[in-house]
Amino acid sequence: MYLKLIRLLMAGPLLSVILNVHAQSPVIISKDIRLPQDTTISNLLISSLNGFLAQKEHPAKNNSYVLKDDLPETAILLREMQGIEQNATLNDINFYKPYLTNIIQLNSGDFIIQLSYIGQSANTPVIRGSYRFMAKKQDDRFCFYSPLRQQTATWKTKRVNYITCYYKDTINLAEVKSYKRTLDYYQIKLKTPTRPVRLYYCDNSSEVLEVLGVDYIANYNGIKNISRTVHENNIDLVLNGGYTTGTRFDPHDLFHERLRLVMNPDIINRPVDEGCAYLYGGSWGYTCLEIKDRFKKWLAANPNPDWLTLYLSVANFEAGQKPLKVAYVLNALIAQKLEKEKGMPAVMELLSCGKREQGDANYFRTLEKLTGITKADFNIKMAALVKSVD
Repeated sequence: MYLKLIRLLMAGPLLSVILNVHAQSPVIISKDIRLPQDTTISNLLISSLNGFLAQKEHPAKNNSYVLKDDLPETAILLREMQGIEQNATLNDINFYKPYLTNIIQLNSGDFIIQLSYIGQSANTPVIRGSYRFMAKKQDDRFCFYSPLRQQTATWKTKRVNYITCYYKDTINLAEVKSYKRTLDYYQIKLKTPTRPVRLYYCDNSSEVLEVLGVDYIANYNGIKNISRTVHENNIDLVLNGGYTTGTRFDPHDLFHERLRLVMNPDIINRPVDEGCAYLYGGSWGYTCLEIKDRFKKWLAANPNPDWLTLYLSVANFEAGQKPLKVAYVLNALIAQKLEKEKGMPAVMELLSCGKREQGDANYFRTLEKLTGITKADFNIKMAALVKSVD
């Protein structure tokens, strides 16, 4: 089908069917696509598809063409479709167009839809992403959903307290129990709710995408491991495809994820967020103690550094494939001291001081309020703080 579509692209324009005037990117349909013979069903299906695509940048729960029974699964699939039209290199926000590549009718009200986002550069078709989703007729429209449940219907299940694991053959229960302990730790620290977790134990990024309904995304070329999480319908849905650090669950990334359950991402200060993730979850497979040890070795070789310059420039103290940053360690030490002296609410206040800005004025304003440390005496106070690294 893709080869046929590419030949059509090279040969001339395709027949575009636009049945929803509100769709920003109406689906393009080749004359070779076999639409349902019932024209009423065919028109309704394409109209609904355009409505679904027109709302794909919205939260999935607000998309009126998403099947609500499968909201969590479809929310992850929609995340993989968001912004797919854009070509940053060409500064074109609508470069890749949605082409219908296949429709399979399962029965009178259920279909499988295949869709590819394709652009043309120097007369060469370029595929940005290809997707599969299910369509089910409901009242006056078709609703769409991820094929995740169908794809994993034969998988085994294992319950570990509030976590239900889905896997093909084997599962490492020690890993899952460690994951639960880390979840429990963050839930107590951040006061996030304990909700049922559905954990899909995938082998790699390819399997995560396959069961989700993603056939191809250009950005993932060569990437072996990814994981995806969504919080919808009062459950946490996790598709875990392993990590390159040698452990399946990364406590650093898990801190970022859990924080966003209780704090709007728009107010989170990244250097503080990363510092807290260092403190509570380590980074790149290193524990917090290991990061501190590496920091002390760097400090011994670089005495009397300019802490303010290093902070503002977000400089590395270790580079390479596992970079570690001075600003993040300093914030880890500040957060550790704050929590000890004033409790976790003070740490949360620093975390929520706002996105990083030029000169970090919002950060230093909140830091002074909570600790008395100013931008003017940052070098002196940090020199004293790093001496207390345990």
